[in-house]
Amino acid sequence: MNASSLNAQELMHLALYASENDTPDKAIDHLKQLLKIEPDNGKALYLLGALHAEIGMHDLAVEEMARALELDAQLPDTARFQLGLLHLTAGRIDDAEETWKGLEVLGTEHALHLFKTGLLHMVRDEFQESAEALRAGIERNSFSEDLNNDMRRVLRDVENAAGSESSKPADSGDSQRMLLSIYEKQEH
Repeated sequence: MNASSLNAQELMHLALYASENDTPDKAIDHLKQLLKIEPDNGKALYLLGALHAEIGMHDLAVEEMARALELDAQLPDTARFQLGLLHLTAGRIDDAEETWKGLEVLGTEHALHLFKTGLLHMVRDEFQESAEALRAGIERNSFSEDLNNDMRRVLRDVENAAGSESSKPADSGDSQRMLLSIYEKQEH
């Protein structure tokens, strides 16, 4: 079947399938085809951004995710969280904070709010506060075990840093791996 004969819905399903089966090149191709049909499809742009983050194209990923959030207010809150995370891992703390302001409506006890709070404490070397917020977020997160696993890795780094108090959390590559999980299936 020729990709040009597929409609947007078929292309989205193929992109998700390819992504779930570790073929990001095919997923990216399907999403680009979809965006030729529907250039303002926020979900497709978000997924494309997540895939670009996965393959290390972070600047492009930020651009695509930001545009996706502009286009589609119905994207799950995890999309905003991931965009903030991209900013944070690039050292753009002010941009991460600005992006995460949209999570304030969730309330201070929501897992995503707690995770962003914990991460912001971490970058300020406030390790005790970071660990408390991350633990609380993991406890309250019932919508994504992948996200909990990512936050547990960050929590281990924070706890190690808190134990030494003289160094920042070791970056064993886990902060980049956080961006590899696509949480788009979540409705939170």
